[in-house]
Amino acid sequence: MNRKKLLTCLILTSLSFSSTHALAESKSKQSEKTAYTYQKMFQGKDYVKTELIIKFSKELDKKDKSILKTFFNLVNIKPIGKNFYVVSFSDETNLPKLVNKLYDNRIVEYVEPNYKIQKEYIPSEPLYKKQWFHSKINTPLAWDTTKGASDVVVAVIDGGVDGKHPELKGKLYKPYDAVDGDSTYYPDDHGTHVAGIIGASFNSVGVAGIAPNAKIMPINVFYGATTTAEEISSALFYAADQGADVINMSLGSYYYSKVIDDAVAYARSKGTIVVAAAGNDHVDEKTYPAAYNGVFGVSATNNTDRAAYFSNYGSYVDYAAPGEDIYSTIAYGKYGYMSGTSMASPVVTGTIALMLSKNPFLTEAQVDAVLKKSTVDLYTAGRDDLSGYGRIDASLAVKNTPAALSITTLSAKELVINGLNSITASYKAYIGSSVSVVVKDAKGKIVKTISKNVKGTDKQVNVSWDGRIDNGSYADSGSYKIIVTAVKGSAARTKETSFTVKNQLKPSISLEKTTIYYSPKVLRAAAVPIKLNKTQLVTAKIFDAKGAHVKNIISNKLLLGGSQTIGWNGKYSSGKQVPDGNYLMRIDSIDANNQKADRKTATIIVDSKAPLLKSAAISPSVYKAGKSITAVSKFTTNEASKVMIYVVNNNGQKIRTLASKMSLKSGTHTQSWDGITQSKTYAKAGKYRFVFESTDVAGNKSITQSNWISLQK
Repeated sequence: MNRKKLLTCLILTSLSFSSTHALAESKSKQSEKTAYTYQKMFQGKDYVKTELIIKFSKELDKKDKSILKTFFNLVNIKPIGKNFYVVSFSDETNLPKLVNKLYDNRIVEYVEPNYKIQKEYIPSEPLYKKQWFHSKINTPLAWDTTKGASDVVVAVIDGGVDGKHPELKGKLYKPYDAVDGDSTYYPDDHGTHVAGIIGASFNSVGVAGIAPNAKIMPINVFYGATTTAEEISSALFYAADQGADVINMSLGSYYYSKVIDDAVAYARSKGTIVVAAAGNDHVDEKTYPAAYNGVFGVSATNNTDRAAYFSNYGSYVDYAAPGEDIYSTIAYGKYGYMSGTSMASPVVTGTIALMLSKNPFLTEAQVDAVLKKSTVDLYTAGRDDLSGYGRIDASLAVKNTPAALSITTLSAKELVINGLNSITASYKAYIGSSVSVVVKDAKGKIVKTISKNVKGTDKQVNVSWDGRIDNGSYADSGSYKIIVTAVKGSAARTKETSFTVKNQLKPSISLEKTTIYYSPKVLRAAAVPIKLNKTQLVTAKIFDAKGAHVKNIISNKLLLGGSQTIGWNGKYSSGKQVPDGNYLMRIDSIDANNQKADRKTATIIVDSKAPLLKSAAISPSVYKAGKSITAVSKFTTNEASKVMIYVVNNNGQKIRTLASKMSLKSGTHTQSWDGITQSKTYAKAGKYRFVFESTDVAGNKSITQSNWISLQK
C-alpha cells in the first residue's frame, strides 16, 4: 500500500550579508543558482509564513549567524542537517523578495519556503477508487493515526455476513444467528455490504473498510426479508453481553417497540454505543431503532454533500454520512454498489471504531461530544433535521479524540548506572483508567515494576528508574523499554519507549550469612547465600583454619545479579571428606568492565557430631496417680541446640509435649511434669518417662530417654 507522508516539512534557509562581509558576491551568478523562479516557489503553495530553509555551501560560524540575525532581524537559526538551516522571523516577511536578496550571496546554494506537506495513507486495494466516500470523510488522514484495533469489536445486527469473503475472512468474532440461536447462517448481500464498509481488510485485494483492523461480530436477525422485535432485541442483548463496543443497525421500522427500546437501554448500560440508519422514504417521521433514546441516528448524503434523495430526516437524526452509490463487499466473495441510510450508518460506526481504537476508554457521551465537533456543517449552522450535527469527518473525529495514553518525554536515551543516576519517563493517561509501568529487557522479560494500578490523569505523571531491578540488583548493560499500560474494564492501551543501559556501577558482593553451620550427615552441601548488585564473574575457594587451600568451588562463573547460592560438599578436591572444624569460603568477582568487587569471606563450621544430652534422670521415681505431681528431670547439653521434650507411656505413646523446639545453650537444665496429659486429664496409673530430641545448629540430631517413673493407685 502506498504511503504519502503527511509531514510538515520545513527547511528554513535565509541569508543576506553586508557588502563588507567576505560572503558577498555579485548578481552575475544569481541566475546560475535559481533553478526555478520565485513565483513557482510560492504561488499556490502552503508554507510557513515566517520561515525559510537555506542550504549553504559551508557550515555557518558564529560571525555568519550574527550577521544574519542582525541584517534580517531573525528570531532563530536552526541547523537541520549538513549545511541546511531553518531561519525564523518574528512576523510575516516578504519571503519572495528576501529570496532574491539571498541569492546574491556566494555561499547560498539555494533557498526554499518551508512547505507544509500533508501525509495521506492511500490503500492499495484495486477497487478503492470506486469508494468515493473515503475521500469525502477523509479516512486516509484518519488512517495515518489508526486503522482500527483488533480489540475493538463492532457488532453488525443485519443479515448474515459472508465470513469467507476475502475482505472479511479471519475478522469475524463470535458470530450469532438470532433467528435460530446458533452461530450458523446464510450469507446476505446487505449484511456483508455493511460489514465491508466498516471493516474490509487492507489486503491489496478489493476494497477498504473504514476500520480495517477492527473485529466484526456478525449477528443475523433476518429470515428472508423480515425480522421481528424478538430477533433484534435478542441480538442487542447478545452483542452487549459478548463485549461489542459498537453496534450498527442498518434496519428500521416506523413502529416503536418497548422491547427493543429496553434492549437498546441494556446495551448502552453495558457501555456499548448504538448506531442506526434513519430510513429511506424521504419523510420526516421517526424511524426505529434510530429514534430510540441514546441511539446515533444517521441520515445519508451524496457525493456533493447534499442530503440523499431517499434519506429520511427529522429531530432524531444526529449525524449524516455518505450513503449513495457506496461500493463495498457483497455475499459470496463479490463486490457491488448499494445506496441507503443502511450504507451511511456503518460509515459513522466505522468512524467510531477508529475513535475507540485510539481511546477505548471513551464513554458514549464522550464519543458524541467528539463527533459533534468533528463534522462538516451542511445546512443550518449547528444542528438541522436533514444532517443532524453535520456530515461526519473521520479525520477530524480521530484528531479530536483524546489519546488514551501517551508517553510525552523520556529524560535520556541512555541510563548510565552508577548508583546516582536515574531515567525519567513522563506519560499522560485518560482519566478513569488504571496505569501500570514496567521495564522490560531485550528478551521481553519484566525486570522492574515501577508502579502498579495508579489512577489515570490528564496531567503529566513522571516515573523514574535508577536501574535497580525487582530482585534488588542492577540491570545489565543492554537495551530496555519502559512499558506504560492503561486499563479500564476490559480495554487496555500500551505505549513504550526504548533506551539503553550502561552499567558502570562497581560490582559488590554481600553475604546474607557470615557463618554457616554444616553437617555432611544432614545435607549434601553447605549453602552460602550471597547477593550480587549486578551480573558478575564469580570465583569461590575454600581454605581451612590455617589458611591452607582445600578446594576451588567455582572459577569465573557468570552469575546474574540478585540472590545466588554457592554450595560446598564438605570435601577436598580429591573427594575425601574434610574433618570437622572451621573453614573459610573466599569469594571474589569481576564485572564486564573489569571492575573488581571487594572480597567477601564466609565461615563454614563443619560439624558432623550429634548433640549430647545426658544425666536426664527423674527423681523421685514413684508418684501417686490421679493427682498433681512434680516430676523433675535434671539434664545437661554439650552445645547450643533446639530440644523437644515429651512424655511417653510404657507402650511408647506420646501423652504430653512438655517443650517444642526449645532453644537451649550448653549447660545444665531442668524440666518438670505435673502428671497432666495433653487432653488435660490426670495420667492413669502406669510407667512413664521423658524423651529428649535434640537438634544442633548444623542439623545433627540425638534422642535421649530418662529413667522410668511409676504412677501408682
